[in-house]
Amino acid sequence: MEACFGTSVRDWMQISGGNRCRSWLIGLEPGHDVPHTVYLRYQPPREPSAEPYTVWREALIYRALEATDVRAPRLLAVHRSYQAIITTAAEGRADYRRLTDPDEKAAIAEDFAKALAELHRHPFADLGGTDFPAPATIRGCVLDEIRTWQAMYQETGREDALIDLALKWLTTNLPDPEDPPVLVHGDAGPGNFLFKDGHMTGLVDWELAHPGDPVEDLAWFCMRSVMEPVPDFAAALAAYEAASGRTIDRERLLYHRVFVSLRVVVIRHRNVTGLPGNSIVSRSLNRRLLVDALAAAQGIDLPVVDEIPVEATDRTEYYDDIVTDLLTLSDGHPGKVTDFAKNTAKVIKYLRQYDMIGRETEIRKKRLIEDLLGARFDTLREARARLSQGIRDDSIPFAPALALFAALVRYEAQLAAPSSGRMAERGFPPIAKET
Repeated sequence: MEACFGTSVRDWMQISGGNRCRSWLIGLEPGHDVPHTVYLRYQPPREPSAEPYTVWREALIYRALEATDVRAPRLLAVHRSYQAIITTAAEGRADYRRLTDPDEKAAIAEDFAKALAELHRHPFADLGGTDFPAPATIRGCVLDEIRTWQAMYQETGREDALIDLALKWLTTNLPDPEDPPVLVHGDAGPGNFLFKDGHMTGLVDWELAHPGDPVEDLAWFCMRSVMEPVPDFAAALAAYEAASGRTIDRERLLYHRVFVSLRVVVIRHRNVTGLPGNSIVSRSLNRRLLVDALAAAQGIDLPVVDEIPVEATDRTEYYDDIVTDLLTLSDGHPGKVTDFAKNTAKVIKYLRQYDMIGRETEIRKKRLIEDLLGARFDTLREARARLSQGIRDDSIPFAPALALFAALVRYEAQLAAPSSGRMAERGFPPIAKET
């Protein structure tokens, strides 16, 4: 960095850098045309895989952004040997969920929607410096993305019937709009934009960006608003329509809501990173959201699933004691100790719940799969494998399969509910004003 800028590094502070990267804010000594602070993003070496998302690839996205007025950091340098880049340090904070004033949150969300409209104003073919072999149509771009995420899923060697169902549905229902592909952020929403004094200051974390359908970013906005709720999501969409001059295609939004939900489920299926407690919560929430997204896109009303009665066992008090000790530890020791204690508490809460209803959950899941397939199996694993095969060879109709998954994910959600807290019943925000 010192060779790059011709000055000395004054100080540095490591910060959150996304799912698989490490990031620092770097302070530099004053010099000719030297920024006061820059942002260093580094991706540790990893085994070759089907996943194409690297920091060098992200640098190409930043080069494409140079031709736009999008509020985003600007690329300053790319390392020749390591997956590392330097950008300007965008001003502001990212913890949208911590804001307490609903009016301020709504204003920032609408500001963000307008920034997306600015991003989507430029056809991808008009942007320079990308070196992306982008298809000429949105349909082609979406198909490329499906193939990428299907390869990332299949690379694990572990079957998941719900992922198989979603991939088949996405391929069968590909949209084919006439408008040209644009640069899509690919993970847009709260947590991936910065704000200050009631306004958005910058779009960050361009790791998953790609040429595609602008409506995809609105689906990501919807998905990320589950974790960090927007006071009036429909109003934010209206602000996007006003700023972009285009009416949002509801069917395309519902389609991409399925696709973004699938991506998150595949990420959790790969489980490249993440603490186990957070994985339990994320897996449960996002599998349920994927089923909900499929049902909404297909216009299917899902059946109501009765919860399993929960009764304490002889071991429940021991689980409770461990959770109490862990949470006490987290209160007195900030930093990594707190993160470890809280995450481990989530795992213990899950094990406590499994001790009470885990066996009955497995019995019910196996019985439901057997009833759908009209066959009996020795184990739940065998039943799941036959279900995946039936999804792939089209021997199971979509609607009965989705009804089955609605029950399966609800049982999984009940197991994860104590670990999930307020996330246990979160759902997608309304995409239109209620009348």
